[in-house]
Amino acid sequence: MNMLRSFKIGNVPIDPPIVLAPIAGFTDSPFRILVKNFTAGLVYTEMISSMGVFFKDAKTFELIKFKENEKPVSAQIFGNDPDKLAYAASYLEEKGFDIIDINMGCPANKIVSSGAGSALLKNPGLVKKIVQAVRTAVKIPLTVKLRKGFSSGENVLFELSHIIESEGADAIIIHGITVEDGFKKDKEDWESIRQVKETVSVPVIGNGGIIKETDVKNMFEITGVDGVMAGRACIGEPWFIKSAIQFIDTGIPLSLLLSEKLNIIVKLVEMEIDEKGEENAIKEMRKFIQSFTFGMRGVAALRDKVNKVGKKDELMGLLRAFFEVKEAAV
Repeated sequence: MNMLRSFKIGNVPIDPPIVLAPIAGFTDSPFRILVKNFTAGLVYTEMISSMGVFFKDAKTFELIKFKENEKPVSAQIFGNDPDKLAYAASYLEEKGFDIIDINMGCPANKIVSSGAGSALLKNPGLVKKIVQAVRTAVKIPLTVKLRKGFSSGENVLFELSHIIESEGADAIIIHGITVEDGFKKDKEDWESIRQVKETVSVPVIGNGGIIKETDVKNMFEITGVDGVMAGRACIGEPWFIKSAIQFIDTGIPLSLLLSEKLNIIVKLVEMEIDEKGEENAIKEMRKFIQSFTFGMRGVAALRDKVNKVGKKDELMGLLRAFFEVKEAAV
């Protein structure tokens, strides 16, 4: 089995077949570029509100910025109104996105209570209308991201995946866990992903429970999916996809020096500043630095200091001092 064989979503080649998940608050343009530089086959925007696009909300429009070196890039939209979703998809197609993805799996209370995200898992009829409307509105490839079900023990994948395929979607992304089971790794049901892969003709991307490089390999082997989507694993290690590829090829994950990790953080700081300005970028970097330094000794003191700085030079000084001490102790 050639796990790293490229595939296509519609007419868009996905190579390598490991992609970056859409993650609210993290997968902005600078972070997508950073992960793309480590060989992601496809990157996704944060979730984009179809209502926000329709009513031209300024914050929503910030989420749709992307650069050519991110391509291929997919815009993930959410909502529960077929017409508004179709409008948003058409607008984003005009902006140059390569793929439109409809989120039908987000478990966040704010999204679910609005009738969007994973709330749609309860309404197959509305799922059909939404996919039909968006498919009619755009010529670029269309995908849908699902969860296994809403309630623990439920599995709606077979019914919904066939509705989605029949209405013209070009691929299905499946998180094999229910909303009630959250993100518990021991509740991930990859067998349910395999079953869908065996019964649909469009590509399937497996998602969920991807923490280590071995998980990527296991997902390919167990489910037979065309691609694997990695999310949380990339937040603290934006090189994770490249490491997973190396692990599949050689059995050895990528190992970076502390100085190399520092350079990656510095690069992200610079890109965030270019994109958002110094003040906003430094605030944005706090969550990234927390992820990049997770588990390192003395990190609590670093985070406390980072949370108080507002200038690039101050932040860079703190990071360099922290990593130099760590490197000297190795």
